[in-house]
Amino acid sequence: MTRAHSPSAPPHPAAGSGRRQQRRWLLAAAGLFLASIAAMLHWGLNVLWGVVPNQSVAISAVDQTFARQFKAHLVAGPQVDLASETSFPWQIVCVIEPFELDAASLREALHAGGLPEEKVELPGGPVAIPQPNWLFTFIDGHRVVRTIAFHHREIEPRHGPYCVPRERARFAGFGRTGGAFTIDLAPWS
Repeated sequence: MTRAHSPSAPPHPAAGSGRRQQRRWLLAAAGLFLASIAAMLHWGLNVLWGVVPNQSVAISAVDQTFARQFKAHLVAGPQVDLASETSFPWQIVCVIEPFELDAASLREALHAGGLPEEKVELPGGPVAIPQPNWLFTFIDGHRVVRTIAFHHREIEPRHGPYCVPRERARFAGFGRTGGAFTIDLAPWS
């Protein structure tokens, strides 16, 4: 007596079936996702921890030298008086964050520093600040007399933008973050 075989589904999907194709796509997508995560972590951590060279091509050699000297003085002592680091006349210094040095960014920085939001002349007009750079903007009277750009991985302001008068322009170092030396205004005494 022969038994009649009832048709049954194969235990594994046949080649070319929808399930097998779906698994292939899911595996490929998962592999691509993991590879992209690994690449982002690799490149992202290198940038965060300063493995990428610490200089910006948009910063002049003079400004890079100033940033290195300023950083060295912060490392050597608890605070640095910005007036003693500069050899030109100025009354107010502003720390301006990336994007643009213009009338609006100066007003915002003056306001944040508790200073009168007066019109400040920009002799060369607005200046683009390539990300991730920052500027020390020196004002004498109602005119910007000098800007010094620095790379955020050299000196990292704790907050910004803000302006302070010359007599309060003392900065303290708060340690290193990924190669950068974090600064903020020294406590006023």
